Amino acid sequence: MKIVDGVYRIRLFPSSVYLVEDEKLILIDTGVPGYTSRILRYIRKMGRNPKDIGFIVLTHYHIDHIGNARRLKHITGGKVVAHEIEAPYIEGKQRAWKDGRIWWTRLLLWIGHMVFRKCFTKVDIKLRDGDKIGNLKAIHVPGHTRGSIALLDERRGIMFPGDTVPYTLAYMRLKKGPNPYSWDVDKECKSFEKLAKFDYELLLPNDSRIVTRRGAEFVRQFVHHMCKSKVDTR
Repeated sequence: MKIVDGVYRIRLFPSSVYLVEDEKLILIDTGVPGYTSRILRYIRKMGRNPKDIGFIVLTHYHIDHIGNARRLKHITGGKVVAHEIEAPYIEGKQRAWKDGRIWWTRLLLWIGHMVFRKCFTKVDIKLRDGDKIGNLKAIHVPGHTRGSIALLDERRGIMFPGDTVPYTLAYMRLKKGPNPYSWDVDKECKSFEKLAKFDYELLLPNDSRIVTRRGAEFVRQFVHHMCKSKVDTR
């Protein structure tokens, strides 16, 4: 699905991924394991070669975002990119389940770590807040995970928030309190406020509907509500 010139969304379940045309193709996240062929087919359908992928940027370590990174790296030669804090999780060196805020999220993280070990992959480029990959600026937004990042395309006026925004909005609307999958609710709140300070029209999350106009304003409307409504769901 073409969003604007040079930006495409590949619909996967449960998390979609994005392709951004830059000097090299940039793939943002990779979905759960099993979608490698579908991603490659989409790239060919665009008239591009999978070898055109220069960077595979992972917004955080959850399996619905890193699931095909290892295979895609092998096939395309693209470099895997993530925040430096997130790298040990993506490489399988850090015990992710220790960051679960609730007992059942710790269990799910443990199961994911054990079942999907073959998905772990080396991170070639380790980012810090403000670093750039092509025209995409990395914004460190801890909370959902320790090393979560959002990506800002200032030239196109697009924010790719990863999972920092969509789950939060869904849980607030359902009045179920903060995202149970998030590592730290207070930090997530501050990261939400951080995203609200940038200017962008389009908000392109992985797991929910896209916002095609006044994206920054859309985020700002929820900042006060989110930070005021935090509820411990343990």
